[in-house]
Amino acid sequence: MAVKDAVGRYGEDLVARTLAEDGWEVLARNWRCGLGEVDIVARDGAEVVFVEVKTRRSEAFGGALAAVTRGKLARLRLLAGEWVATHDEPRRGIRIDVVGVTLPRAGRAAIEHLRGVG
Repeated sequence: MAVKDAVGRYGEDLVARTLAEDGWEVLARNWRCGLGEVDIVARDGAEVVFVEVKTRRSEAFGGALAAVTRGKLARLRLLAGEWVATHDEPRRGIRIDVVGVTLPRAGRAAIEHLRGVG
């Protein structure tokens, strides 16, 4: 389990860094409440974005994005509502994004960012 956790943490760190380099403001990482956890909460312009990060070492089982189910999206919508209800953060809108990270044996990580999935 330690390797899986390290891979996931690496993917989340990479995505948070990439978002910040793209001008986003990271508001929270691994935000938790009684309903679950959001990997990254960030501001993209006037929108607050709830980002689910899935990291895989290969695409052997369908790739990182295939791991985000309808149930996971439903939970993310609930988590987004809870975050908004408990944070006085100015926003013009909210959005749920999913970012898949694939870590090859050699070379750079591949990042696929899907915006507004839920």
